[in-house]
Amino acid sequence: MIELLQTPESDFDPKDDLVEISRIYQVQFFENPDEEDIRKTKWLLKNFRRFKELKESYEDAQKRKRADGLDDFDLTGMGGAAKRLGTTDLISNIPENLMIARETRQSNYKIYKFVVEAIIHASNNIANIHEHKIVQLLFVGDKEVKYKDAVKYMRVGYSEALYSIEATTFAEKRRRVIASLTNTLLFNGTLDFVTIDYGRGRNKEGEIGLRQLNSREG
Repeated sequence: MIELLQTPESDFDPKDDLVEISRIYQVQFFENPDEEDIRKTKWLLKNFRRFKELKESYEDAQKRKRADGLDDFDLTGMGGAAKRLGTTDLISNIPENLMIARETRQSNYKIYKFVVEAIIHASNNIANIHEHKIVQLLFVGDKEVKYKDAVKYMRVGYSEALYSIEATTFAEKRRRVIASLTNTLLFNGTLDFVTIDYGRGRNKEGEIGLRQLNSREG
């Protein structure tokens, strides 16, 4: 599993969320994701902006490569951070521990890139205009909007199509769109990169993180 990121505090995470979202699958044609799939999707959505930031930061570093082939990432915090094998790369003269760390970051970047692009694609394909706007406000838009502020925003009608909706309708559409996104991210394999660790020392709900797929899975 790659580095765990602390899940941002949510200003709206009702205890019955998983149950209510799961009920949606009983009346619609879905792949029938389970509650763990819903938890994984909610975790991805909450961390989306952080993943996007890491992806863009890595891409920016690659654009500023140094003459010796190292970028800023390769020169940051490497003292003992990666396992030293006691040899060097004779071609580039880069210590092998730096090469290991660099390859790890490249692998992690590929996961962030895949996850970010998958979520953006799924979000952009939400047909319902209100559900699309809710996802933009709460999860994937450039600016984070608190739940109560998003509800307030949607209570104002902005066009004939994006007419005003009340808080109860907002809550139901939020659950429906999370259910829809869970189905999409399960179908396209994005949730394969998310794992819930119930190992020793974890709380009873487990700890969620991203993971590298092995050769058989990939």
